[in-house]
Amino acid sequence: MTYTGRTLGVGLMNGRPFAFYLLCSRSFPRRRAIVRENAVYIENLTETDNPYVSYPVVRLLDEYAVVTNGLQTDFIAQALEWESPKKALIHVLDALDYERDAYSTPRIAGIIGKDGRGWLGFAGKDEFWVRELELKEGKAFVTATYNLAFTELEFPAFESAEELARKALELPLEKKVLAIGVVKGKNEWSVGFIPFL
Repeated sequence: MTYTGRTLGVGLMNGRPFAFYLLCSRSFPRRRAIVRENAVYIENLTETDNPYVSYPVVRLLDEYAVVTNGLQTDFIAQALEWESPKKALIHVLDALDYERDAYSTPRIAGIIGKDGRGWLGFAGKDEFWVRELELKEGKAFVTATYNLAFTELEFPAFESAEELARKALELPLEKKVLAIGVVKGKNEWSVGFIPFL
């Protein structure tokens, strides 16, 4: 199995755009997801002064859902109020750049729109890209902080956001902690998350 750190995917299932976030961690495996209004947060449960291990991971807007591995979640959501998803990703990821921790952890970010469009972005120490994607039925475009470049996966069918999170947890990756799924419902976004037990 491969260690990818944080893994993020956007795709389309039964005509509904979806995003998933799989948290894998070597150093901080004691974490949980908390829902507050239109957002989901990762909360670290191990004492540390590391500023990167607790963060907003999902922000739900009227037309878009934003999913990232850091505080860029809220900045991207704010930027979407006045600019396109592609420009929001470019501007925020370029401004914040990679995390200044021991691993120079890249920042990754995804956006899905209720109209079926998707975007992924990556800001690493030696690599930067943002892609506007034509989502494909039954597939997910995926990136991760480590050992996984931009790739396309066949994704197993699911009905709910919670089931999506469960399918993400079944990916053959190391040090899994939890997974979060976001799926477009009839009128609004649906969110589910599963801890890895």
